[in-house]
Amino acid sequence: MNFRNGAIAVSAAALCSVGFAPHAVAAPPLAPAEPAKAPSDEAQPEPDDEIIVTANKRAESILDVAGAINAFRGEDLLKNGATSIADFAGQTPGLQFNAGYSTGTPVIRGINTGADFGQAVGITVDGAPVGPSSSFQSGGASSLDLDPIDLERVEILKGPQGTVYGANSLAGLVSYTLREPDLQSPTAIMRASLSGIEHGGTSHSERAAVSVPLVTDRLAVRVSGFHDRRAGFIDNRITNATDQNEWRSYGVQGSILFKPTDRLRIFAAGFYQKQNQYAQDQVLYAADRTPRDGDLVYNDYLVPSTNRKTRLALGKIDYDLDFAELTSVTSHQHLDSNFVVPQNSGTLNFIFVNVLPLLGGVAIPAPGLLSNDTLNDTRKFTQEIRLASSGDGPLSWLVGGYYTHERSRQEQAVNARTTSGDLVSQINPTLRVTIPTTLTEYSAFGNLTYEFSPEFDVTGGVRVGRIDQVNRTLLGGSNADAYRLFFVVNGLGDGPPADTGAQKGSKTIATWLATARYHFSSDGMVFARFATGFRPGGPNFPVPGLAPVYDPDQTYNYELGIKTKFWDGRGSLDVTGYYLKWKDFLAFASAGGLNGLANAGDARVYGVEAGATLRPVDGFSLSGTLAFSDSKITRVDPAAGIAQVGDTLPYNPRWSGSLSAEYRARVDSRWQAAVRGTARFTGSRNSSPQSSLGFPNYVLPAYSLFDLHAGLESDRVDIDLFVKSITDKRAQLAAFTQLGINQITVQQPRTIGAAVTFKY
Repeated sequence: MNFRNGAIAVSAAALCSVGFAPHAVAAPPLAPAEPAKAPSDEAQPEPDDEIIVTANKRAESILDVAGAINAFRGEDLLKNGATSIADFAGQTPGLQFNAGYSTGTPVIRGINTGADFGQAVGITVDGAPVGPSSSFQSGGASSLDLDPIDLERVEILKGPQGTVYGANSLAGLVSYTLREPDLQSPTAIMRASLSGIEHGGTSHSERAAVSVPLVTDRLAVRVSGFHDRRAGFIDNRITNATDQNEWRSYGVQGSILFKPTDRLRIFAAGFYQKQNQYAQDQVLYAADRTPRDGDLVYNDYLVPSTNRKTRLALGKIDYDLDFAELTSVTSHQHLDSNFVVPQNSGTLNFIFVNVLPLLGGVAIPAPGLLSNDTLNDTRKFTQEIRLASSGDGPLSWLVGGYYTHERSRQEQAVNARTTSGDLVSQINPTLRVTIPTTLTEYSAFGNLTYEFSPEFDVTGGVRVGRIDQVNRTLLGGSNADAYRLFFVVNGLGDGPPADTGAQKGSKTIATWLATARYHFSSDGMVFARFATGFRPGGPNFPVPGLAPVYDPDQTYNYELGIKTKFWDGRGSLDVTGYYLKWKDFLAFASAGGLNGLANAGDARVYGVEAGATLRPVDGFSLSGTLAFSDSKITRVDPAAGIAQVGDTLPYNPRWSGSLSAEYRARVDSRWQAAVRGTARFTGSRNSSPQSSLGFPNYVLPAYSLFDLHAGLESDRVDIDLFVKSITDKRAQLAAFTQLGINQITVQQPRTIGAAVTFKY
């Protein structure tokens, strides 16, 4: 194999598989950050315990959750170098990842339109919602990834979670739980990795964390940091750039845990992270789905890029009142992102280069290069207080209140650029649209569970909230007057005003939950669940022909499932069938040459998600997932015109799945060998509804990916060798087609590397 820039090469014969599996029922623990006991003289069997999750804002076994949920331990993600949602999406049935612009979009059960502006999948950190609620901040394209060294676990809740988690969880939720400082003893962990990308360069990463008790059992602190540098692998023959899509990410975190009494726990944490991708992992593809300029080549003067900063501070207080647990979760976050979309072709380029100069606008210097630069800045405060009942009686309950205040600003600028990518400062921005937005939400929620017998119980829940939004749209730039005149000349009205003034929108909305579960054995449960979710509406862009205020879109989910263990705990099975209705889904729509938001229609999705694990002999385990999904748009608003009845939802393959295998064996009194492998399959997907005009559909072909790892583990050191994407297939992950060309996000080529972890 050929590696550039001195990348390491490791003999493939020396590598065996390492993968990781989602834990839906029984979850074998992974290598702990704290010292582990030395291996015994026999191969180590997988322990028979379950992950404890907080999906319902109570600590409970994953086996007891009446809903579809997958969970990953932070140690598992760390061991396998999984640093993003995309890394474990392939092993979570029902979860796909649209790796288009910015940091990408998680898609659960197909609930997306291919160009999502607002979050449809909620993201929380220790219960605090993260990300903008407003649809004007591109929150749907900027998912949060946390470094695994800081994580206790990640939970993926599938189906709407509006009753417990509120807005923007109409498809599901990704819940991060941070690792807390250790109150008993000091611990430390450090991991470093080095790898080479075929057709690319050398990647490396470094991360470390230290936890120290200041007062044993009462006060402890933890600090951590990470740095990832992934090499590029896409060339540009026009600019002579090699491996132009290099990616860097770094961050720091600090936390404190204070337990002054046995009744009171105070946890506070803060982190900062920055992500830069100098060019997206995109290649230009022709209509026949072959690379236009050659394999792993993107030939153009301008290329898409993105960067993002995340700052978050949170505090969590738990107090035991005997009859109930009182919890307060407070957070403040500052998020800003900037992504650049080349506009070297398409309608916008034609208008600005060829038409506006005739109407008194500025001339764009040859060769007429433009970019659309989008800056999003969000500052958000959240506060939740809840009370959860304690005790063993047949009746249990949870009540709470939630408040958030969000101030955000989006600025979209059309800029002229030189062939070297520099801004033409004297005329820029040629057009600038600025949208400051304020969003405030107040809500109250509660659920009630009654246990008719030790085997059977039912739960009902409701959440009622009010969301108030105010925004305004400001238009400026050297071509603003010519742009407005363009509308007049074409009989499209007076064009957008320089300042729309304050536009307001308010809505009170309720979400509902009902579940029933029956434990047919100590290790088995069947459940039924009904739940609803929503994404906020709000005041629209000032587009003639579109409603001045758009309504929330809502989901209604019905599911049946079974979770069970068998063969004395050596096997587990989790199967869920669901039917989901999506009402008044939000989408970009055009009227008179302008884009705005519209409630574009209704859709439905039904499917089955399954996961299984099996340990036939001590030391050997198998796990697999399988998902089937069928989606269809059932009603369209002709005024929106983004789809037709019968179109399918994008990024929703009919079939997807994964298979993992692991074998562990004793080497000597200190070391244990671990060998694992993972295969994952994703069927063909549409990038847009088939009838979409603004974002023409591109059919992404099916693909299969295989990863292999092998390692040695001890109580102090882990050594890991790996090969990712063994077959070096050029999987097509996402498509951006708005400019009349197919910008395709491709899978990172075959990667070979090694990692070492030191634990104390």
